[in-house]
Amino acid sequence: MSRVTAPRAFAFVMLLAFSIIVGALFFREVLKTPETIGENVRSLQAAPPKLSENVIEVEIPDGADAAQIRKILLRSGVLTDPSAFDTLLLFSDVTAELKAGNYKFHAASPASEVIFRLRKGGIEADLVRIPEGLRVEEIGELLTAAGVGSIEEWDDSVNRPWRHAALIGKPAETSLLGYLLPASYPFQKSTTTDDAIEAMLDAFATQVTPELRRKALVSGMTMHEVLTLASIVEREAALVSEQPLIASVFLNRLDEGMRLQADPTIQFAVSIPESVIEFGWWKIGLTQNDLEVDSLYNSYLHTGLPPGPIANPGIDAIIAVLEPADTEFLFFVADPACDGSHRFSVTLNVHNHNASVFNASGCAR
Repeated sequence: MSRVTAPRAFAFVMLLAFSIIVGALFFREVLKTPETIGENVRSLQAAPPKLSENVIEVEIPDGADAAQIRKILLRSGVLTDPSAFDTLLLFSDVTAELKAGNYKFHAASPASEVIFRLRKGGIEADLVRIPEGLRVEEIGELLTAAGVGSIEEWDDSVNRPWRHAALIGKPAETSLLGYLLPASYPFQKSTTTDDAIEAMLDAFATQVTPELRRKALVSGMTMHEVLTLASIVEREAALVSEQPLIASVFLNRLDEGMRLQADPTIQFAVSIPESVIEFGWWKIGLTQNDLEVDSLYNSYLHTGLPPGPIANPGIDAIIAVLEPADTEFLFFVADPACDGSHRFSVTLNVHNHNASVFNASGCAR
């Protein structure tokens, strides 16, 4: 009996010792895994494998964070293992290097390859910045300068009938003005003017959420009216932080039945071809004749909102109209500090005083 038991006991002891040694080595490797992962991802230099014709095209929008990028990649089928993607980003510290743009991937691509490509950048794409507060014509000029189509192609694209989720509630007789959301867009050499418009409408539909549309209904305004007022706020506010205050002024004036008396509406109304050639799209130094121009967009003559937007507002201006500051202000004028800020007031007397202080300042000259 003892002769049989001894070899078994010896074998058991040896197996236990082997397991302990292997376990210790494995544990040591696990402990250094985060650093190893980080070093491997940061040091990736090899070009990704060539793609076949069967590829998935995705667009990573400007400003998308890691969670949004992962969602896009999962939804498109590029990623199938989100945990690997998260782990690599967590330990490699390269999240800030992921670039917006257009990409082509295989379905179910390895997370390491996806991250490598996102750090390298999209395929022949340049970010084209569409600033807030531009007219449709100005966007066309900007895109043409960036190599996206011609002015004639832009005009054709803008004026053709569009059906898109972003345009829900838009009056049929109105243009796309107000609905082309300002942002940075990754356009390729093959991007057409139709592609550009669709990208801007897609961005609008994404950022003007159902919740914001519900707030418009609660406010008693249509989304088209919200965009109309937001476009005026956009042109009036030099500082994004003041947009809710300026929105509150105009909303208070509407509630009181007062005319908006917003200079940007006059600038829009007088922008006939002859004026544009001489003064540009937004005329500086309006005259008394300008203030009396016969136009439904003249908010010095007509109460209520103009027939439609005068520019394309950014998402901050849209939110400012739907979530305005709680004030009783009815007036504002530029601050003599000449830093883009304004002085706000409830009464006309205080406003006139603020205006005289500004007019006497060097900023008014």
